[in-house]
Amino acid sequence: MLVSIPTTYSPRPEQRGYQPYGAALQLLYDRAPEVVLSGPAGTGKSRACLEKLHLCAQKYPRMRGLIIRKTRESLSEAALVTYEDKVLPERSPIAEGPRRNFRQVYTYPNGSQIVVGGLDKPGKVMSTEYDMIYVQEAVELDLVDWLALTTRLRNNVMPYQQLIADCNPDAPTHWLWIRAQGGLCTMVHTRHEDNPLLWDAARGGWTPDGARYIGRLDKLSGARKLRLRHGIWAMAE
Repeated sequence: MLVSIPTTYSPRPEQRGYQPYGAALQLLYDRAPEVVLSGPAGTGKSRACLEKLHLCAQKYPRMRGLIIRKTRESLSEAALVTYEDKVLPERSPIAEGPRRNFRQVYTYPNGSQIVVGGLDKPGKVMSTEYDMIYVQEAVELDLVDWLALTTRLRNNVMPYQQLIADCNPDAPTHWLWIRAQGGLCTMVHTRHEDNPLLWDAARGGWTPDGARYIGRLDKLSGARKLRLRHGIWAMAE
């Protein structure tokens, strides 16, 4: 079934400026139960997932979301930096309270909550229910982790329950790739050209930052280059 995806997106006044393109825009409107953004390094995958989670927390009072990764420690200097510094408005009261490495939950004025956790300490995060779960670097998980998370999607405040994730490509034997090829989850592929920080669509060329970054990726070799530069699920040598 073909899904009509709008070509533009208007952020709320209380959000920072953000204009998604390509796969990021598709994610915002996709309501499939499992959606994975897969693509090269630097295409804005995490930002897109966090923007959707934040938007839903604003739109649906008392919704419950979860930001999770294989280990809790890795979230503090990755997803939570993006969430606090790029997604939340400047000086947002939502970010007040504990520092990132001690943070357990972000509470919104409308009663929505976004919980933070790691699968290395699953007790608290796996003992409750959510409307939306965002997994950063999903290739770090195993299939048992992924399936366990799907059972937590039953809060039913939002009109749909969804597991979203991002990842850089891995080997084509990885369970996540196989799951997507089997039609059990939707995998959307991102491109560097969809990141306005790297690509100037009006001019049709790389921005100065984009040229430098792509130059570094072009110096990679083997499977690393295929995965991080071109977004291909390639077998390592």
